[in-house]
Amino acid sequence: MKYLTKPALITQLLLGSLLLTSCSSQSPFESLSAGECSDTQQAAVEKHITGQINALSAQDWPKAYTYAAQSFQNSIELEQFTAIIAAQYQMLIDNRGFTFKNCKITSSGVSQEVEVIDPRGDYLLLYRLEVEQLQLGIVAASVIEASQSLNT
Repeated sequence: MKYLTKPALITQLLLGSLLLTSCSSQSPFESLSAGECSDTQQAAVEKHITGQINALSAQDWPKAYTYAAQSFQNSIELEQFTAIIAAQYQMLIDNRGFTFKNCKITSSGVSQEVEVIDPRGDYLLLYRLEVEQLQLGIVAASVIEASQSLNT
């Protein structure tokens, strides 16, 4: 049996700790302070909203619903969610593309502006997201501006 010297053992322990620390990913929402989103926060918000919009475009209601905050899911059933989206957010289902604008951390979570283009026009939506157990969840999306397409 081969024994490590004390300096070699310390080096091995430090390397092991370093490897474990570098493998664990920290949530970009561990430390929130009001203001503009950091680049990593914005990337996570964009990925989350993109996932929901893509699911809505595919009319995969159960998958789209999974992007909603737990507090939203506790008060709105899947069937209600589907009816709300179909009645009020057709632009997300029919979208021809979307771009992300301002992202801000607020006292109640994250606000993200998303410009959505659909055959009827352009829409600026304000998404509100909560951070629950370091995970994002969509609470609401509101149309804050709409312009009619010249084609209609």
